[in-house]
Amino acid sequence: MKFEAKQLCKSYGPQRVLLNLDLSLQSGEVVCLLGQNGAGKSTLIRLLSGLLKPTSGEITMDGMLADFSEAEVRRKIGLILHQTFLYEQLTGAENLQLYARLYGTKLAEGDLKQLMARVGLGKVRPVPVRSYSRGMKQRLTIARALLNNPQILLLDEPYTGLDQQGSAMLNQLLAEEQENQRIILVTTHELSFIRQVASRFAILHRGRIAESIPNANLSLDELQERYNAVVNYRAKVQVEAVS
Repeated sequence: MKFEAKQLCKSYGPQRVLLNLDLSLQSGEVVCLLGQNGAGKSTLIRLLSGLLKPTSGEITMDGMLADFSEAEVRRKIGLILHQTFLYEQLTGAENLQLYARLYGTKLAEGDLKQLMARVGLGKVRPVPVRSYSRGMKQRLTIARALLNNPQILLLDEPYTGLDQQGSAMLNQLLAEEQENQRIILVTTHELSFIRQVASRFAILHRGRIAESIPNANLSLDELQERYNAVVNYRAKVQVEAVS
């Protein structure tokens, strides 16, 4: 499967966030989206998930325009945002059962237990989510993103709240989903973790994907150097163009 953004633009009034952005994602890839705070990473995730509409440009799946009003298209996408969107008064299992009904997905008891176990919540007592720790809530959010067995995973800061063990669990899931030929796009500041599973790094700068860097066993220092080189070069070009 190929998932693409073509000449994607997004503006909020006079503020242009994304400008003629092109991004192509392939099955079996884990792509880490890098960029400074305010670069538009979360905006791009929301556009690709259909939560926002672009000012112009298009999003396609295997060359066909993605119609996010169709439930079938939405079911192809698993999404994690900064907010957990969990129902605090329900248990973890009840949250997943509710979302399964909302998605029009049948979730058998065995599937539910397997999914809870997969994110490390298999032995958690049936208590309301409001009593969960932040890390437990994030694990449940990850489970919800996997609920539909989606072809595309869009994960905005998925390591938030996770401890070392939780981050290792997430990396294992990402590796398994990559093996299953999912398309995975991740934004994160936890480069030490994502570097272990990322196929490549896409740098978002000044509204566009400025460069795509293959992860050929890059060290953190090498990745930081490549990132700084791209950002600083683009900034210099911008200054020279203005002057």
